[in-house]
Amino acid sequence: MHRQRINEMRNRKSCCRADSSKRENKMKSLKKLAGMIGIVILLCGIMTGCSGKRLYSEEELTQIHDVVGAVEQITKEFQYVIGGSIQSLLEDSSSRADLMDYVSTRKYDPDKKIIALTFDDGPSTDETNGTSDLLDLLEQYDSKATFFCLGNRLNDESAPLLKRMVELGCEIGNHSYDHAQLTKLDAKGVRDEIDTTNELIKKYSGRDCRIIRPPYGAADNDIVPANVSQPFIMWDMDTLDWKTKNAASVISLVEKYKEQDWDGAVILMHDIHPTTIEACKTIIPELVNDGYQLVTVSELAYLKGVKLEPGKSYWGIDEKSTETDY
Repeated sequence: MHRQRINEMRNRKSCCRADSSKRENKMKSLKKLAGMIGIVILLCGIMTGCSGKRLYSEEELTQIHDVVGAVEQITKEFQYVIGGSIQSLLEDSSSRADLMDYVSTRKYDPDKKIIALTFDDGPSTDETNGTSDLLDLLEQYDSKATFFCLGNRLNDESAPLLKRMVELGCEIGNHSYDHAQLTKLDAKGVRDEIDTTNELIKKYSGRDCRIIRPPYGAADNDIVPANVSQPFIMWDMDTLDWKTKNAASVISLVEKYKEQDWDGAVILMHDIHPTTIEACKTIIPELVNDGYQLVTVSELAYLKGVKLEPGKSYWGIDEKSTETDY
């Protein structure tokens, strides 16, 4: 009888191991299936369960679409893929298990106006702590922005700033390596400026760069768009913060333009100037209090139904967006 019980216990353990093996095989099959689907996938919370992170329900994850940084809006729930497509993430086995690290779930109110603040020439790592203070301000008001960074400012010192941008749901764009006027370069020069900066953004932020702002807005020849595989993001309004370097002047100009219909506007500023950061301490809370939602460029494009295409320049991103194909 004792031997019979031992055999029964062994059989149960064997069955448990078999069931466990089946579950593991099933999980592997599901992951492979997700990788094959690529552009449109349905994810379950179990993908993050093994890492001890919170489980995401099927309703929260819904369908994720590969549309230049943004994903499907379901009612007022907005999910945003930061700096990378679902397909590219799935192809990277190191990130596949933690796919939800790349997705932040946000609330979006379709009845409110949206606007994209963009900051060029950073990040600032000097004693003024400009970029860091700006990120504090954005976090305080639950707002996002897009940072067009220079490659020669991306290093071990600035890496924490890039990682924090990602954590806050901000977007990182390419502003060339050393602020070169791309239209004055040959094909190799253009590629070096852009490709080097793309690689540095990936290295220090962990995210692919999907958009570019050419210095001086100069992309209007045949060479530049032919050698860049990303859309060129320009602006609706230049605050002239780079010229005046005066917080009151920047605030006054923004107040003047705000009297117009700013829904869908892209605003140009620079996070390397302390006066700009000082101005933002007034501008950001006022925009929020006036009912604006501050989003990234890719979010703005998606929500306005504008598909950003490589090699094309966008002077503003809304229903009246000016799209230039060189």
